[in-house]
Amino acid sequence: MRKTVFYALLLFTIAVSAQNKTKELNVILPQVNVYKHKTTINILHWGDTEVNEDISASVKINDQQHFKNIPPGNYSGITHLKGNEYAVVSDKSDTEGYYIFKIDFTDNGDIKNIQNKGWENIGGPNMDEEAIAYCPLTKNLYIGNEESSTIQEVTLKNETVRTQTIPDYKQLGEHNRIIESVCWDPYRKHFFTINESPLKGDSGYKLRLKELNDNLDEVHQYNYYMDAPEKKDGRPVNEHAHGVSELLSMNDGTLLVLEREFYVTSFKLGSWVVNKVYRIYPGYNGKQLITQWRTSLSLSSFNLANYEGMCEGPQTADGKHVIIFCADSQNQYKGVLKDWFRTITF
Repeated sequence: MRKTVFYALLLFTIAVSAQNKTKELNVILPQVNVYKHKTTINILHWGDTEVNEDISASVKINDQQHFKNIPPGNYSGITHLKGNEYAVVSDKSDTEGYYIFKIDFTDNGDIKNIQNKGWENIGGPNMDEEAIAYCPLTKNLYIGNEESSTIQEVTLKNETVRTQTIPDYKQLGEHNRIIESVCWDPYRKHFFTINESPLKGDSGYKLRLKELNDNLDEVHQYNYYMDAPEKKDGRPVNEHAHGVSELLSMNDGTLLVLEREFYVTSFKLGSWVVNKVYRIYPGYNGKQLITQWRTSLSLSSFNLANYEGMCEGPQTADGKHVIIFCADSQNQYKGVLKDWFRTITF
């Protein structure tokens, strides 16, 4: 047994060393294992509107990429500001604040380049910043803080306007499984947030999707049922993270929901992440599968990517939506993980 463990660790060390030699490359485009989808199409009813339950066959998943000039981070949220500028939060930065990244795209919606334009310091301690949203009406940013179960409104001059606690999240939320998402919905002119994993006392895989007004007061609550995990065990959240990591408004009454399951094995090799993107209409049952993908860590593949941030980019020339995703690399853990970005178009 000891020999087996020794050789496994030896092979892992060799693989890490080989991977580190590629650091001088600006962009790496590994292959990603994309799920094969079922062929039977069911119909969901959102009021008088009929939608296919699964449109994933028509969705394009672009290759994930990382960029040399992006500092190592724990990127957990992204939102569009103006032009090609985006605000990005890291859940383990030294202080509260956000980066401004300049992101350029190809005509088909793929990421062409990302540049770091600097850090915006708000000044207080980082309370596990997991989400960020920009509201064009107030011209302010809204940051979701998991540790305190709060949403913080901040001006672009980095002045805090208000900090609103989500009471039941704070009282009933499991540690490190609370706020992961905030989005501004231009359709309703309201905000949405959701708990990452079920609150204490909630049955099954039910989450509480909350609609908030411009004062961040709750005006509606909806049920959202996430998928059951592939792995059903009692491992701690830092070894098995299962839940919703982001929301995005499509400005037509629907929301995109990013579900993520991240399973870490004892020896790290064989660890994997599954990301699924669903579209929902709050208040109606059912969810439409947009796409899903799986990444992993093995001796032959270092494409493991824990995607936690999601926002919309510029549409393609033919009018398709471009959705941007950013991953949490745990500060480029051990020189193995990367700060991955990718887009999908549909």
